[in-house]
Amino acid sequence: MKKYFTIWSLCFLLAISVNGQSFQEMVDEGSAKVKIFYYPIEPFIYKDDIGNLLGIEKEMMDSYLRFIEKKYSVKLFVEWEQVPTFDSVFEYVKKSDVPSFGVSVISKTDERSKLVGFSYSYMPDVSVFITHLSVPFLKDGRNLKSHIDGFEAATMSSTTYKTDLDRLSEKFDLDLNYVDVPNDEDIIRLVSRNKEMVGYVGLPFYVIEIGKGYPVKRHSKFQVKRDGYRFIYQLNKGWDKSIQNYFESYLYRAEADKIIRRYLGNDYSELIWGLAGDNVSDRADEIAFLNKEKEIQSQSLIASEKQKEQQWTIIVSVSVSLVFVVIITILLVRSNRIRHRDNILLKEKSQQLQETLVELNRNKDEVSHQRQLLQIKNKELTDLNKQKDDLIGIVAHDLKSPINQMTGLITLLSFKSEKWDKEESDIFEKLEYSNAHLKELVERILDLESIQKKSLNYKIREVDISRVLKETVSEFKEKAESKNITIDSSKINFGKNVMVDSFFLKQVFENLISNALKFSPKGSKVSIGTETHHEFHHIYVKDEGPGISEKDKVKLFTKYMTLTAKPTGDETSTGLGLSIVKKYVEEMNGSVWCESELGKGAKFIVAFPKV
Repeated sequence: MKKYFTIWSLCFLLAISVNGQSFQEMVDEGSAKVKIFYYPIEPFIYKDDIGNLLGIEKEMMDSYLRFIEKKYSVKLFVEWEQVPTFDSVFEYVKKSDVPSFGVSVISKTDERSKLVGFSYSYMPDVSVFITHLSVPFLKDGRNLKSHIDGFEAATMSSTTYKTDLDRLSEKFDLDLNYVDVPNDEDIIRLVSRNKEMVGYVGLPFYVIEIGKGYPVKRHSKFQVKRDGYRFIYQLNKGWDKSIQNYFESYLYRAEADKIIRRYLGNDYSELIWGLAGDNVSDRADEIAFLNKEKEIQSQSLIASEKQKEQQWTIIVSVSVSLVFVVIITILLVRSNRIRHRDNILLKEKSQQLQETLVELNRNKDEVSHQRQLLQIKNKELTDLNKQKDDLIGIVAHDLKSPINQMTGLITLLSFKSEKWDKEESDIFEKLEYSNAHLKELVERILDLESIQKKSLNYKIREVDISRVLKETVSEFKEKAESKNITIDSSKINFGKNVMVDSFFLKQVFENLISNALKFSPKGSKVSIGTETHHEFHHIYVKDEGPGISEKDKVKLFTKYMTLTAKPTGDETSTGLGLSIVKKYVEEMNGSVWCESELGKGAKFIVAFPKV
């Protein structure tokens, strides 16, 4: 039961790595190296902007370790290790060659109890069933089936959320189409954007997120209560008694409630414990919860009304600023293209000078004079290149701040978009589109600058490329639907493991899929899949667009180059996407190429060595 939010789960995966010693051996020896496996879930265990590990479960874990050191007079050397997925926590703990513990908002099930041991519970474990705010309140099974049958269901694999959806579907004969996401926040975000999507989330996450104004609704008839969140540890290592002693200790009772309130706030903590508790009637708990929901939503409405009073001023200000920034950006891009052509001409001149030096070799004085000219020209070329790169970097960095400010203002405006008339909505959509395109252009320029300076910090590890690809495809569903384009991802097969950085790999996939949709005609199909050839795993993205000519293939992966083919939906192209793809792929020891005939679409292929 992985309540992605073991709001208080000792959120720690502790593993003692002193030659496989048991708890008693550790006490006898007086010291131990401890390893903690975890999967990040804010606000329970996560890293801040500078890399410090924080959260409810992190502090609970520290409290437990202090208790062990003090009560048993031992010295613990602690190491924290993040695991790639939530469900992998159990395997890391079970298979570790040293005593190990694990955390990340974990619920106890009979199946998991066969693999690992479970501590006492630290916090209520309640799953709430949510829909879009527009769905009527669901009172019973008949009502449920008549309103949501055939909906999509956002969930996380290998969690109790998935189990609860399976049971609900089976009990009321529902036909739900599952969409796999990485965390609770993504479930709430998807349900708030899609009127035909449902899901289960942890009660604490629901309480926190409705305060941000998400239009979602909780249906109390179908919520699920369990016996609380826990941390896990290896069986048969003798840790059971020490865990019992900790949860019965004064230290636990004194610190636990303070830690929870520090991260959730007093009001939210009282609300969660009240609804999940056994000392108050279900109806009284529900009434208290409904009152709190109304209070939170009222506060959000008041804030939105204040924003409405300023929206026209903001629209005018942002529009003027945006036009100014767009003009500067256009001039910058044009200037950069001119400089690029000048660079090519200067290189050609340099080659001509070299040939001239060979021809004038008979005359020593003349050769010396020509060499001096060549050195001057080369220096001018180097200085010009440096000035160009410096100018691009400075302008792009300076543009980030006003663009981010405009993005924030646009986000504030969007909260009241449902009350705008058509003219106001059209203006806002154009404003939002222009800002997004400008932000993309600046980010791509900065990405190229980072690549050229070798300042990107790659974190290479074993990754299933199919999982990253599947996740990326799901993010382009709305864009494909807007152009009536079908995305066929049925050929994506899991188990394609390679050594890459998952963050930059996703950037590669996003660029390729975005290009395919951008250059595909309406009503066409984009095919995405995986293949294995010899010692390499391949990923391909194939469209039915205009294809690429032999002339364009030569400059396909060159930055700032625009090709003959044009986007089919009035989209814009910066000429940077494919150059960034090539840089990322080659930095991760991969290859990328294109197979295409003019008029027959294009197929982009990325290959990485198998693990």
